Amino acid sequence: MHIESYKTDVTTMEDANFIVVLLQFKISDCIMNFELENPNHILKIETNRDIKEMVYGVFTKQGFYCQKL
Repeated sequence: MHIESYKTDVTTMEDANFIVVLLQFKISDCIMNFELENPNHILKIETNRDIKEMVYGVFTKQGFYCQKL
């Protein structure tokens, strides 16, 4: 497995939990967590496959920004 990191504009734990639930529905075989204390509000996802487009899709649909680091 490898870890993908994304810079986001998610600032609240409520929004972070909501995004994780949506992502886990689409990408159930990954481990995800937010680091909201980081100035870039990092989302880290442990995965075995390319999930970038799925992540971008969920964020965009919910009105949030993310960029793969």
